[in-house]
Amino acid sequence: MKKSFIILVLLLCLSLSIMTAYSESAEDVLVIALQPDYFTFDPGYAYELYAPMVIGVTYDTLYEITPDSDFPVAQLASGVKVSEDGLTYTFTLNPDAVFASGNDVTSADVKFSFERAMNLQSNASALLVDADGNGVVSIEAPDEDTVVITLSQPDSSFISKTTSTSYAVLDSAIVIENGGVSDKTAPSADKAQDYLNNTSAGSGPYIMESFIADDALVLVKNKNYWGEMPEYDKIIIKDMPDANSQLISVQQGDIDIAFNLSADQITSVSSSSEVNIISGSTMTMGFLLMHNDPAIGKQVSDPYVQKAVRYAVDYAGLQTIIGEGAITPVSFVQYGFLGALDPIDAASARDLDKAKKFLAQSPYPDGFEIDFPVSNLAPEGIPLTLIAEKVKADLAEIGITINIIPQEWGGGYGDAYRDGTLGFTVMYWGPDYYDPNTQMAFLPGQFVGLRAGWTADMNPELAGMFDKIIGEPDLAKRAALIEEVQRATAEDSPFIVYAQYPKYIVASNKVSNVEYSNIYRLDLTAVGKVK
Repeated sequence: MKKSFIILVLLLCLSLSIMTAYSESAEDVLVIALQPDYFTFDPGYAYELYAPMVIGVTYDTLYEITPDSDFPVAQLASGVKVSEDGLTYTFTLNPDAVFASGNDVTSADVKFSFERAMNLQSNASALLVDADGNGVVSIEAPDEDTVVITLSQPDSSFISKTTSTSYAVLDSAIVIENGGVSDKTAPSADKAQDYLNNTSAGSGPYIMESFIADDALVLVKNKNYWGEMPEYDKIIIKDMPDANSQLISVQQGDIDIAFNLSADQITSVSSSSEVNIISGSTMTMGFLLMHNDPAIGKQVSDPYVQKAVRYAVDYAGLQTIIGEGAITPVSFVQYGFLGALDPIDAASARDLDKAKKFLAQSPYPDGFEIDFPVSNLAPEGIPLTLIAEKVKADLAEIGITINIIPQEWGGGYGDAYRDGTLGFTVMYWGPDYYDPNTQMAFLPGQFVGLRAGWTADMNPELAGMFDKIIGEPDLAKRAALIEEVQRATAEDSPFIVYAQYPKYIVASNKVSNVEYSNIYRLDLTAVGKVK
């Protein structure tokens, strides 16, 4: 009897040991569903809305924006000194930082990463140096832990810019081994993008395990991470463009977070005890683009037509489509930024009589017909095609007929938008770094302005505001200049901002710390499990 009891105890201990071992080896997996707009995870190229969600946890930057602060805090940097003339920034690096490969993060890696991003001449490059050579002009690495960056002119937002994933620091040894080049031959000689699209070479808390377009992206915990370890072992981001599928999946527990639900869908689950609704204001803004070059913009290049369209748009109706919490900024500086003016009164902003009068002063008093290409993207869960249908109905009331032409973002639309060859379209924008200076890209002569054919010589005074704002270190004076830009562009620009989007995220009640981030969309390192 005693022998049987001993055997039973041993069996129980063995069973408990096996269960414990299984429990310790079982992975904690977070599953997210969204309609992605990304197609590259190379920090030197990535410039889409959702790419920073991934790059932000697979790479580190000198400074970052955390859920606890709207101001930059040190990440890879341990400190910075700025010269009296505002041109030279001397960063010291955190000596504990290591890459996922085990290589130390050194000043040579920062130098390589920044110079590669600058020389690739991609959209991301514009954050470091613009087409006129303004921005970062040199990066020096006097020792392993010191980086000296010199600018062409003072930049009041430079530290904020370093929070952008365009400034992500890559493991130079790994990237060079896989075809990376940092000198001026990079546009043709660099071959690392294919590698970086499917794996990561950073020092962040996660590494990319796999990426299959139109299916899923998988991140796994970086075992060599030098900071505080995240809670989830694995994160799966599913490509789920259909919002109804997201809704059903989060209700059934197949996914943990649904990212692109409409206002109506949010209402339908508001009383559910199985999910939580997280709301937040975003810096995502939607706008109409009317190209100023008659060869591209056709009729909408005419300034009177642009004014007519501006007054014909039903801003209140568009806000209703977007959902509760939507507002409409005066111009292309989002409400909430330094110097932002109060939002417009959407109910009174539409004036069809004014719209018709302006159209009557144009070469097309009886209206016209024009093509309107629209991408398949859905900022904050609202398809741009839905916005386009509303704009079509609005403009029809003043005799303008638009032919909506649906297009795939990656099937040519994205390149045409960036190349500035779209005449009339609807698009959206999220800031590249958390500072109003990023919005000055919409000024004439700047890279977004040029997408609408808005050259500096079309409005030299307004174009000159760029340098004034970028170089003004005094916050009050900078705010006043930003206010001036908004007043000047409220009615006279090729851009019509129709709304600033709210954001609603639906999450399973089994996850915690789900917060919207204007930089990363969702800070994946902050998400945890409900204890």
